[in-house]
Amino acid sequence: MPAGGQRRAALGQLQATGVAMRIARALGLRARSERRPWLPPRTTAEVAGRRRADLPVEQRARYDHLVTAAGAVLTGVLERALAAGAPVAAIESLARLWPELTDAARGQVAAPLRPGPGSRLVLLGDAPARQRGPTACGSAVLALLAAAGDPLLALWFATGRLAAGHLPAPVVALGRTHRVEADAAARFAAVQASIMNRSNRAAFGPLPWPARLGTPPWGAARVAWHPGAVFRSVMVDDTDPARFGALLDRADRALVAGVPVPLFVGGDLPTGLSTAVPRHVVLLVPAAAGPGGYAVFEPATGAIQHLTRAELVTSTRPQAALGGWSHVCWAVLPEA
Repeated sequence: MPAGGQRRAALGQLQATGVAMRIARALGLRARSERRPWLPPRTTAEVAGRRRADLPVEQRARYDHLVTAAGAVLTGVLERALAAGAPVAAIESLARLWPELTDAARGQVAAPLRPGPGSRLVLLGDAPARQRGPTACGSAVLALLAAAGDPLLALWFATGRLAAGHLPAPVVALGRTHRVEADAAARFAAVQASIMNRSNRAAFGPLPWPARLGTPPWGAARVAWHPGAVFRSVMVDDTDPARFGALLDRADRALVAGVPVPLFVGGDLPTGLSTAVPRHVVLLVPAAAGPGGYAVFEPATGAIQHLTRAELVTSTRPQAALGGWSHVCWAVLPEA
């Protein structure tokens, strides 16, 4: 294709974020995300090691005893609980509860973003981990991001049980009624509603972001949580291969550290101005689909989908892994 045709094709594929970034560059402006240094988030093992070193001697000995007696899977779960800030008494309670859990529940606590056996669906209890409504994709992603970092939250999602009465932060934010929901889908929905309230509050100075528009990327970054990471929203122009590739390199390093990465996705100008803005949120999962590939949690279906890096970089058509959208518009990028 002639150079002019390539430029026209690229312009046809633009979304609002791409247009905004191109205008800024034409004016000699650089996005804040392009000016700031970036370091990958710390691993769970690093966070847990620092927290163990800060424990009083007696509590450190109790934690070490648990780890010594645990198998490999439970050791990883206990390490994540320590990294998430759980008190040692709650970690001891989790270790005592472990043999009582079903195999399915243990799998959901150990790896909340891993699909059930023989399925692509991510399950919480017997319920698929789906967004609670058409605008709740962002809050569903943020709820599972938190569960991936805190096995005691994953335990509550899957079973409704608490360890030694310890309330993970998303459960603390709920009213007393929702803390005792008997149904896993209801527990997940309650946390989604709470997260949306927090992410949308004061999105424009003192003004809230309308719930009918979902979750704003900067609000998502403000409430996103995983041990060892802070999050910031980064505008994306995925028609700029060099800059988009650099952002994916950072996402890859976060995934290697074990931290999932939320992405806001949408359409482009040929499908209408209303689609050329962020319309949906998915989650890159720290489990590669293969060399150069991504596993992606898609909250509308509650399923793990797969796509290659090449498919993500060159996408101009609807992708199942992006919820039927074609472009990445914004990233909620974890960093140290």
